[in-house]
Amino acid sequence: MASKATLADVKKARVTVEIDGEEYTLIPSPDAIISLSNQYDGLAPLIGAISRMNVMAMANIVNAGLGLEGAKAREMVQSVAATPLLEISPKLTEFVTILINGGKPLKAEKAEGGDGPL
Repeated sequence: MASKATLADVKKARVTVEIDGEEYTLIPSPDAIISLSNQYDGLAPLIGAISRMNVMAMANIVNAGLGLEGAKAREMVQSVAATPLLEISPKLTEFVTILINGGKPLKAEKAEGGDGPL
């Protein structure tokens, strides 16, 4: 049985991103996972969309992470388009990776002397 995420885990999994001069905290909710997965035929294609600097995909990620809909979501598309995409792409990639991990934070890499091949 998979372990449930604690409140501390959920807080660690949140990603803060600056869009058009404002800071926003993206929350990896089940609704965000389901919505984006349905829109993009899975979550993995979003990584490619981010690397191609697809503005609409990037805005959809932000909107899903903020739970925005309607007029507020349309306004966010404009804000994302007005933001240097190269600056926000690492944060959006991090957020999508957390979504792929079921909304849970990624486990920290093992410290020196871990189980790695070298």
